[in-house]
Amino acid sequence: MSFYLKVKKKVVLIDAKNGILRNPLQKSEAIAVAKRKLNIEAKITKTEYLTQTGNHHEYRGRPLPAYAVTFDEPANTTVYVSEEYGNVQTFRNNQWRIFDFLWMLHTMDYQERDDFNNIVLRAFSFFGIFTILSGFILYILTSKTFQHKKRTL
Repeated sequence: MSFYLKVKKKVVLIDAKNGILRNPLQKSEAIAVAKRKLNIEAKITKTEYLTQTGNHHEYRGRPLPAYAVTFDEPANTTVYVSEEYGNVQTFRNNQWRIFDFLWMLHTMDYQERDDFNNIVLRAFSFFGIFTILSGFILYILTSKTFQHKKRTL
């Protein structure tokens, strides 16, 4: 068992039993951490060592390097274990991937999926407000309750 300590923006991994500084996690240790944190017994299908990720990767914005340990049925989960921090950073499964896709559509941020203040969303918001206001105006102009009766002499 280990824990990490952040000192002046540098992370050091310390052995919890004896307090000695230790090296970053090895592949076998990362697999053991991932198995211990996953609640379901499943077979490992692959293990990747990540040194960089793109904007569309499901592990974007997390500390690198990391190990991606992918489990088979019934979990269908990838567990991302940080090499420096020595812990699980995140779990990604099929339900999360569907949510992430729908979130991308909802926020209309097709690049990084985190910016919900982009120009496309603003344009659709203004168009929605315009549509609602024009509906109210059309209702007022065509409704019998708002029309005045004309006097006939």
